[in-house]
Amino acid sequence: MILQNVTVFRNGWCPNMNIAFERAKRASKEFPGKIDLQEFETADRETFREWGISDALYIDGKEMNIGPAPTFEKIRKRIEKRVNKIS
Repeated sequence: MILQNVTVFRNGWCPNMNIAFERAKRASKEFPGKIDLQEFETADRETFREWGISDALYIDGKEMNIGPAPTFEKIRKRIEKRVNKIS
């Protein structure tokens, strides 16, 4: 089975990113076994230097705008669309 990636970079300071992360995490749980949720804590300087990204949300490699924080439904639909493409 091919897993879809949901990747989050967050430093913990941006309220929009924190909201987007919680929503992405909750939406990912609705597709058990089909989502690989990866979180990178960029408050860690080495992680930030390695990636050069402070705050971002990617769904299957495509960046999602986080300002203002996307709704749970929007994130869920984006994940569902990607999951359905490979199913």
